[in-house]
Amino acid sequence: MDSNYMKIFVAVTTAVLFASVSARASEIDGRIESSANQSYVFKTYLKNDAIKIKSEDGVVTLTGTVSEESHKSLAKETVAGLPGVKSVDNQLEFKGERPAENLTLAQHAG
Repeated sequence: MDSNYMKIFVAVTTAVLFASVSARASEIDGRIESSANQSYVFKTYLKNDAIKIKSEDGVVTLTGTVSEESHKSLAKETVAGLPGVKSVDNQLEFKGERPAENLTLAQHAG
């Protein structure tokens, strides 16, 4: 009988340990997402951009659109500097108007 109790004890201990590790990772991910959204850069420079932040085990994915090309790197660098962030997958897309000097001659002629 002792071996059955030991097996049950090990199984329960393993399940509790796994659950606590998952809860901690989820807590850290929530903190990363909240910290990014509450950061000075996001609240000031990126406030008009449609950026979604999703963190999973410290791997952050940025999705959505930005109004200026430079905002893509600004968002990535801001999030990458947060505690707990392991890496950043920047999937942001630029959805603004290109400056007039980038227009080709064909566009001017048309």
